[in-house]
Amino acid sequence: MAASLLDHLRTLSTVDCDTLDAEAAAKLGPFVDCTSNQAIAFAELTRVDDDGKPLHRKFITQSLNIAHWLFGKQSDATFEELAVELMMVGLSLRIAPHTTGYLHVQTNPKLAYDTQKTIKNAERIISHVNQLLNIDTRRICIKIPATWEGLQACRELEAKGITTLATIVFSLEQTALAAAAGCRYIAPYVNELRVHFDPTYTDPSPVLPFTATAQSYLHSLPPNNPNNPNPNPGPTPAHNNNTQVVAASLTSIEQVMQLAGIAHLTVSPPLLAELAATPLEGWAGRARVGEAVRLMNEAAAAAAGAGAASGGGGAAPTEAERVRLERLAVGGGDEARWRMAFTRAEGGGCERKLGQALNIFVEVQERLEGLVREAERERGRGGVSAA
Repeated sequence: MAASLLDHLRTLSTVDCDTLDAEAAAKLGPFVDCTSNQAIAFAELTRVDDDGKPLHRKFITQSLNIAHWLFGKQSDATFEELAVELMMVGLSLRIAPHTTGYLHVQTNPKLAYDTQKTIKNAERIISHVNQLLNIDTRRICIKIPATWEGLQACRELEAKGITTLATIVFSLEQTALAAAAGCRYIAPYVNELRVHFDPTYTDPSPVLPFTATAQSYLHSLPPNNPNNPNPNPGPTPAHNNNTQVVAASLTSIEQVMQLAGIAHLTVSPPLLAELAATPLEGWAGRARVGEAVRLMNEAAAAAAGAGAASGGGGAAPTEAERVRLERLAVGGGDEARWRMAFTRAEGGGCERKLGQALNIFVEVQERLEGLVREAERERGRGGVSAA
């Protein structure tokens, strides 16, 4: 059988699934990790069957029952927040048989600027895993927005042995602080999150070059997880104890294949299906496979040969840039200096895109909580069975 783009991609990068659809994961897998977020959870929970009935009606009811039982035993989360957490965890656990690595669960984005509440949220997620299924909680990776507060939460959670991914990353400032925190992964958003919600919008500057630059920077660092080796070594095992890049928010198979060589790529089912159905032989974009990493390496070599400065536009960071980033991140980071550096990154563009993504995720979190309230009202009217 002729090799597909997906077959070839798996020889160059670790391929993860970006979905909470267990059927899609089973059909297109197996995968290493499974990533998700509030938007993916909402899309899955609102699916309907062929008769137009909610596909996950029973599952939602079961989650509400557990949330009622847990609500009186804690005071850190609302009933709706607990129910959303339980549903996101429960959906992720259904993907477990089709993965060998981490199941990624994202914290409540409304807590993105509160370190201690994010930590408690992460610890509840781990507790929910124990509550719902007998699975090794070391397979759970907590996704946390890469704000200053979120990255401090990552540092404390990693110190407690809880694996983290810093998400919605657009800058080396976020990358450096995540690495200093000991995050297992960072997730650069190749396209602004808006592209998945506004069909009229196309990101004018997808950050494929930055994704390769971030990986180069991380590879230049000493191992930051010497006592917590990656249980799923990929095609670049020499770097498996460093923070690794998970390229996210991809919109085409061309983007996916241009990023081949990045440690992890998390890909949606529609793109996975297209990759699986497209033969490598004769594909028009074959010459551009791995282009982002290749161009970064070529730019770095040219800059080194000419003694020129580099660090932006897809080139590896210079020694001076690495020193600057280390000073921002060492010892947990200098908050004032880091915030100003992040504010100025790409002329304010990185901060703008982070804010945009948080706004979208918070809106979807609120829609999830509204779904919980509506399900409760249905139960009160006798419209939802607990069976």
